[in-house]
Amino acid sequence: MESLNIVPDTSILPLIIKACTRLNAVERGKRLHDCIRGTDLIKNVRVGTALVDFYGKLGFLEDAQNVFDEICERDLVSWNAMVNGCVECGCYEEAILLVFRIQMEGLRPNSRTVVALLVACQEGLNLRLGKAVHGFCLRNGLFEAYPHVGTALMRFYLGLDVRVSRLVFDLMDVKNIVSWNAMINGYLDNGDCFKALKLFERIVMDGVEFDSVTIMVVIQACAEFQYLELGMQVHAMAIKFGFKNDLFIVNALINMYSEIGYLEFSCKLFDTIPTPDNALWNSMISAYIEYGYYEEAISLFIRMAKEGIIEDGRTIVIMLSLCAELNGCLKEGKNLHALAVKSRMRLDTSMGNALLGMYSKQNCIESVKKVYREMK
Repeated sequence: MESLNIVPDTSILPLIIKACTRLNAVERGKRLHDCIRGTDLIKNVRVGTALVDFYGKLGFLEDAQNVFDEICERDLVSWNAMVNGCVECGCYEEAILLVFRIQMEGLRPNSRTVVALLVACQEGLNLRLGKAVHGFCLRNGLFEAYPHVGTALMRFYLGLDVRVSRLVFDLMDVKNIVSWNAMINGYLDNGDCFKALKLFERIVMDGVEFDSVTIMVVIQACAEFQYLELGMQVHAMAIKFGFKNDLFIVNALINMYSEIGYLEFSCKLFDTIPTPDNALWNSMISAYIEYGYYEEAISLFIRMAKEGIIEDGRTIVIMLSLCAELNGCLKEGKNLHALAVKSRMRLDTSMGNALLGMYSKQNCIESVKKVYREMK
């Protein structure tokens, strides 16, 4: 269209902006915004809302606010885009205040507003308001009509009391797989793997169509519960239902087998993957280190480099833990530190602690002090 000098209209522009949002195409979206500044297109509520959503979801909250302020006649969709932008950027108080403003404007919050507000209450630990939102949902029929509202309420209560969350789950007339996954994951996060696995059993018995997220969470529960037989059955289900090439699931399986005590199964599974990603390499190297197979871990790290896989921060942290375990590995540890600096890896808590651990184990106190000072 650009090459033919065809100007997009108010129907097409929101779709292009949405595509930029989905693809994280920041520069492309900003150029598009610059092209329509000062034109009638920018005044259109659908175009403005798409831009608010674009900036909010990609973390440019100030830009989202500027566009939002320029929209002359805001509808509920544009307000929701701004509320969600605040939530995405972690500005929970601002999101809550916006919802109050929505009501002052005479607009009634819908299911999308309520879900964003519940996330803000959950993250901001605002129990009182969260309960009030729950009441609003019940009074206005949002809880019964929209599974995503029920799921948001479940997640809100999960951080407070998993039993209340289960009550909400059981009261939901319509449940989608996201609801089931949230409840299973809630049990897992609260350390109740048995109930997580029982709920998965119910999914299978009721014929609910599960997805890759379900499989991954159940694999993690099997690992925590040390349940090899069920873990192998879930592995078979993953293959049967076409998830065998999902690298997230493969990674979870590698971790599960090594945690349960069957490292050889992890090795066999790893070798079946033609192009493992960084996460798989990291999991396998970490498993070798956990079992004390240091030479195998080093060989795998060397093999990773030979195959052209660029190490990430997690790889460096894992290998630094190995250097901390072995005597006389100060030179190797320093090389890893240099590689991290050269690759411009962020000195976050995980990387900083790994470096501190390695240098202290190698009795290199000056380096310990230096790294500690550099950590933010």
